[in-house]
Order: sequence, then structure tokens, then C-alpha cells
Amino acid sequence: MAELTHEQKQKLLAEFERPKVVKYSPEEIRSGKEIYIQVVASCALEGHAPDDFGKVVTMERIRGELTPEKELQILLQQDPVETERIQAKVARLQELGLSWKDL
Repeated sequence: MAELTHEQKQKLLAEFERPKVVKYSPEEIRSGKEIYIQVVASCALEGHAPDDFGKVVTMERIRGELTPEKELQILLQQDPVETERIQAKVARLQELGLSWKDL
């Protein structure tokens, strides 16, 4: 599959936009995302990186789409509706050739 341009990625990612429940500035989101990518990379070096499900849930929290409490509920699979939604989102990202890092 050919590399997507930034504009193409943005159009595809639009379907994943969710209402913000926590307000973060673009700088806070960018910083949170950069830190999380570094943490995942460090964990991967140790062989302990989270799966795509966990990465997507965390990215939603970083973007302000989930509260920390809701993030924990989903990660512990205590909310079947949200668990199913995240699983579908992971599958759709893969189908589109996108990654959790694109969120």
C-alpha cells in the first residue's frame, strides 16, 4: 500500500473524531502523544509494549475523548459497549492502513 499523504490521513481519521470530554490544548495533546509514543517504544525494547487496543484507548484519553476513569474502565474491559467500540476502531484503523500513532 502506498504511503498516505498528511491530507489523506486527515480525511480518513475524521471518521474517528469523538466529542471532547476533557479540554486539552493542541500543545498538551501533542506533548502527551509524544511522551506516550516514547513510553511505548521503551516498553517495546523490553518486550512489554501494550497491544493496539490499549494504545488506542490511551490515545483517546490523551486527545481528551475519555476521562482517566473511563480509560481505566475500558482497559479493564468493564464496559462491554466501549470495549466493542475500541475493538472495531482498531480493526478499522488496520483496514485503512493507519496506526494508533495517527490518532
